[in-house]
Amino acid sequence: MNDLPEVSGPGQSVRGSVARGFEPVKHAFAAAIQSGAALGAACTIIHRGETVVDLQGGWQDKARTSEWQGDDIALVYSLTKGLTGMAAAVAVSRSLFAYDEPVADIWPEFAAHGKGAVTVGEALSEQAGLAAIDFKLTLGNLADEEAICAAVAAQKPNWTPGDHSGNHAYTLGWIASELIHRRDPQGRRLPQFFAEEVAGPLGTDVFIGLPDSFDRSRIARIDGFGLQDLFIHHTTMPWPLTFKMCLPGTLAFRTLNNPLILEGPGALDCEEFWRAGQGAAGGMASARGLAALYQAFADGGEKLGISPEVMATLSQGHAYPRKGLKDQIFTADMYYSFGFEKPFAEWEYARARSAFGSFAVGGSLAFADPEDGIAYAWITNQLGTGKWDDPREKIVRDAFYACLETIA
Repeated sequence: MNDLPEVSGPGQSVRGSVARGFEPVKHAFAAAIQSGAALGAACTIIHRGETVVDLQGGWQDKARTSEWQGDDIALVYSLTKGLTGMAAAVAVSRSLFAYDEPVADIWPEFAAHGKGAVTVGEALSEQAGLAAIDFKLTLGNLADEEAICAAVAAQKPNWTPGDHSGNHAYTLGWIASELIHRRDPQGRRLPQFFAEEVAGPLGTDVFIGLPDSFDRSRIARIDGFGLQDLFIHHTTMPWPLTFKMCLPGTLAFRTLNNPLILEGPGALDCEEFWRAGQGAAGGMASARGLAALYQAFADGGEKLGISPEVMATLSQGHAYPRKGLKDQIFTADMYYSFGFEKPFAEWEYARARSAFGSFAVGGSLAFADPEDGIAYAWITNQLGTGKWDDPREKIVRDAFYACLETIA
């Protein structure tokens, strides 16, 4: 790795290192920092076991008093779903449950309102029709998994399960947590299971539920957006979604605004949410930590005891919903699979369809590509208003793949 000299003034400097042949990635990363398009960001890329990119830049806080350091963490929103997918993969590999097993066989109450045939795989692939729940969520009750899971089980589905998929913005984490809790011999819920069986063995700074012992000065704070910004600074967010998010009673509003009360996703960057252990949107992670976790999967999963059968299942992907890929929340196609998102015709985020990972509101992206041996993580604390392929992130990914073509 080549250590990089700091360039430009405070807050605009890019720190870290790149391997020989990957210098263009540093220039692409620096573009967002030095232009001011990103308050702060970090990117780590591992290729066939070698860290070829490890970069940080910009500010850790909106007051611009502290620069982003290599081991700083941030709230990573829906990148958390990938972490939950990892925990589920560990559970399946240990035969706690199977992807093709009905959820109701594990959690009998879940069968209410015609959900008895929903499989674990369908639920983790966001096809269960439980994107929005009638339970009123607040920052104060988000950690009450017992009450929320009871509400999820009793919920009438938003669509016929299996017909469609749709962004289970919060509920995916609770569904996975209850499945693990009911079958784990120790009765652990997702936050503890993830800490002890996924992040802990790999020694990573990645958390679902931030422990009291973690140094809060290492948290990069979020510069968010309000709903008005989706209109004023509209980029690639589908217009139907933008309008529906403002209309109480719509499925998008009920799914995405239940705990936000129109304050925008930045409102979740607070101590209550960090601690809650919300398994679909509450993860806290460094880019280095995310890349290390995905590297374990890019390398075949052996470090975490992932079985070859589970690895093959994740690489192949879950069957599409019966009526196609149109996300009932996002109003655009999306391919959800076992807690992750997979490449498909409209969004080829990796060279190989075997890849799996997750993107998040604001532009962050992390994934594993077992075929190419790649683990990739790009995170930011300044939330953009796009759907995916945030331009600040995409230029880095494109530069990386261009370099990979050159050295291959």
